Order: sequence, then C-alpha cells, then structure tokens
Amino acid sequence: GGAAGGFGFGGGGSAQQQHADDPEVAKVQKHRIFLKDHVVFKEAIPIKNISVVSRIHQTYRIGYLKDVILPRILDDATLASLNTMIHTNNAAVISLLKDDACFIQDLFSRMRSPNISMESKRELVLFLHEFCTLSKSLPLVQQLRLFRDLSGEGVFEIVSDVLQSQDRKIVSAGTDIVILFLNQDPNLLRSYIVQQEGNSLLGLLVKGMVTDFGEQMHCQFLEILRILMDSFTMSGAHRDVIIEIFYERHLDYLVDVIASSCPSRSATRTSPNSALVGGNTEVHRIKPEILLNVCELLCFCVVHHPYRIKCNFLMNNAIEKILTMTRRSEKFLVVAAVRFMRTIISRNDEHLIRHVVKFNLLKPIIDAFVENGDRYNMLQSGVLELLEHIRKENLKPLVIYVTESFSDQLMKFEHFGSIQAFKLKYQQYLESADMKLSASVPDMRKKAEGRGLEKEEEDYFNERFSKAD
Repeated sequence: GGAAGGFGFGGGGSAQQQHADDPEVAKVQKHRIFLKDHVVFKEAIPIKNISVVSRIHQTYRIGYLKDVILPRILDDATLASLNTMIHTNNAAVISLLKDDACFIQDLFSRMRSPNISMESKRELVLFLHEFCTLSKSLPLVQQLRLFRDLSGEGVFEIVSDVLQSQDRKIVSAGTDIVILFLNQDPNLLRSYIVQQEGNSLLGLLVKGMVTDFGEQMHCQFLEILRILMDSFTMSGAHRDVIIEIFYERHLDYLVDVIASSCPSRSATRTSPNSALVGGNTEVHRIKPEILLNVCELLCFCVVHHPYRIKCNFLMNNAIEKILTMTRRSEKFLVVAAVRFMRTIISRNDEHLIRHVVKFNLLKPIIDAFVENGDRYNMLQSGVLELLEHIRKENLKPLVIYVTESFSDQLMKFEHFGSIQAFKLKYQQYLESADMKLSASVPDMRKKAEGRGLEKEEEDYFNERFSKAD
C-alpha cells in the first residue's frame, strides 16, 4: 500500500499473514480490531502537519482493503480506482512534506547528529529512502526540484555515511537512493563527486561493487558506476574530473581484485573461493558473480573512455591480469575474459593490437579454447566469433600472429568453417607478399638499367665538352 510501510506502520504481523487461513474455512476476520489494536504508527521523525498524518493513515487503510480484505473479489476497474487513490495520496503527502522547509532541515539535522542511536538512524534512513521513492508520484518538474533541494541539504553526505554501514538493509537503501538520483538527474551526483569532499563517495561505490552484501547488490553498484561514468551523458567539466579520479585511484584496484582471485600460470584451475598468488595460497571471499561485474565494468570503460584506458593498459600489464580469469574453473568467467578481449580488439586501435601481439595476449584465450575441446558452448562460440571478427576486419597483424603462433593447436579444429577461413586469409597475405616481392625484382632491374643509361649519357656529354675545350 505505498506509504504504509515507509511512513511508519508496523506491529501485529503483516497484513498478508492475517489472510493466510484456508479460504474454504469459515472464520470471521476481525479487521477493525486488527487495525485498531495491532497496527502501530511509528514516526521516524515527528510529522506536525495533521493533514499529512491523516492521508498516511487513509493510504494504509486503502492498501489494507485492497491487499487483504478484497483481493479475491476486486474487478479491474475498482482495483485501478484504489491504486489511483493511493497514488494521489502519496503525491499529496510528499508534496506537503517537501514544501515544509523545517521538516526537511530537521530530518537531515537528526541524521547528522553524533548523539543519535543506531536504531533511530536506521529508521531515518529508511524514511528518507521511502520519501525519495514515493517522490516518483510527483510531476517531473517537482521531482527534479525536490531532488535538487535534497542535494543542497547534503543527501550525498548521508549516503556516503550509509554506504559504510554493516547493516545490509541500510546499504541497500543507500544504493536505491543513489539510483533514484541518477535516474532523475545524474549531474547532481557528479557535481558532488567532483568536489574534494565528494571524491570519497566514488571510492565507496567502487568498493561496494566488490563487496558481497548479498541479494545481488553488487549489480546495483555496477549500474550506478555505469550511469555515473557514461561519457555520452556527461558534460565536459564533469567528464574529465570523474574519469581522472576513477583511473588514477580505482582502476588498478579493480584489476588487482581480478588478478588476486585467479590462479598463477603454474597452478591448476582454482575453486571459486581460493587463489594462488605468487606461489602462496590465499583465500578470497569474492564471489564469481562479482568478478563478472568487474569485468563488465572494464568492458564498459574500454568503449566509453578508449583513450584514457588505453594509456593505462599500455603502461601497465592490466590486460594480462584481467585475462587470468581464463584460469578460473567457472566457464562464465572464462567467457567474460574472451568478451573483454573481443572488446579490446573491436576498438581497432593500432597501439593496442601491437600490444596484444608483442605480449602474446591471445595465448590464454587460445589455450582455453583448446582445453574446451569440441564441447559446443559459449566459450567455443565466443572464441570462434573473435577469430571471425579479426578475419573480417582484416586485422593483418593479428591474423599473422595467431596463425604463426597457434597453428599447431588450432589444426584439430579445422573442421570449423571459421578456422578454415582464418587460415585461408593468412595464405592470401603470404601470396600477396610473394607477388609484391616478385613484382619488385623487375622494377629494381629497370631502375638499375635507367641509372646505367643516365651514367652513359653523362659520360658522353662530359667527353664531348672536354674535347671542345
């Protein structure tokens, strides 16, 4: 029922539990008694406006009526009417509260207070979360004005504090608030992060993505970072500063998270929770799904910040570290490594291609492909598509490098059309080189003969002139 949970109703069990009995069993449901004696209105922060409190109570009762008393007999029209009433009430409540400057200031003052108890702070954060969520009931212009006001009151400082909590529910509320702001106006958060006091929030978001909060929350952090660093929606000033902060302070950390969670070359494939680093066994609690998200973010960065990430990749051995995922036992992580390399090569960047060839960076991809054998799966399809892309895009250095380095390993896969076509492309390069070489021989002869003729003519004229003298 919308505002029911967010604005402080609780106690007496959930509404759904009151209706859990077998519908065939005749039993009187004492709804009035339940609403009067068991439902408690808990205020995280005192609401002095009587009209607001009245609408919150009314909204709860409408929701109770819709979800508990009448769910089996409501027709679509009546259900739509009840939902409209709830939506209208939510909009009225949020509108009245947002226009109460004293209420908003009191809310943030309480959350910042050093004397506040953990339980009270928790209730206030959940209230703020519900307040921001229900603001979607407002017209777009009013939503934007509200979010700007909340930003001015210091909502992102509160979020920074919340993201450091050990309470998963509170952290989840914090990420939800961030996503609500990003969906409304990403530049509000970007403007905060580019300020010196806001720099740390980006670090908390990066750290959150590699922390197992449960319930797929790492996916929320991934989505936040994607929106935050989307170069297509950023203004010039924000773009340069945020990208610089991310690459200077956080990219190497994410790459090392992958490298430290994968086995060394000499080690066998690792289990999901252990890694062999430098010959020593270290236990890591990073879930494979989190490593997948880190790889997805790095692919995103390759596409959106090609020049900046290229500089980092060429100066460090970051690509090699990321490709250690091919040594993981989870096939979806190996496929992610292939997808990362495909993203790198798809940039068709001469420097990156030369880097791949120089440091033999396709070796782990080919090794994983060969180890997979004839099993028809995403790994096989991904590598074959990668080779097909190299051939179709006519990336000559890579065609020559792959064929001359891995022809023996790929020989047993020549029943695949893409492998045959790849080999044919290499042969065409060789034939073309031979033709150019043979064509250059007569040209050299002609040039030599021409030079000889010129010398004879020069000697002839020199001789004539000397006789004349």
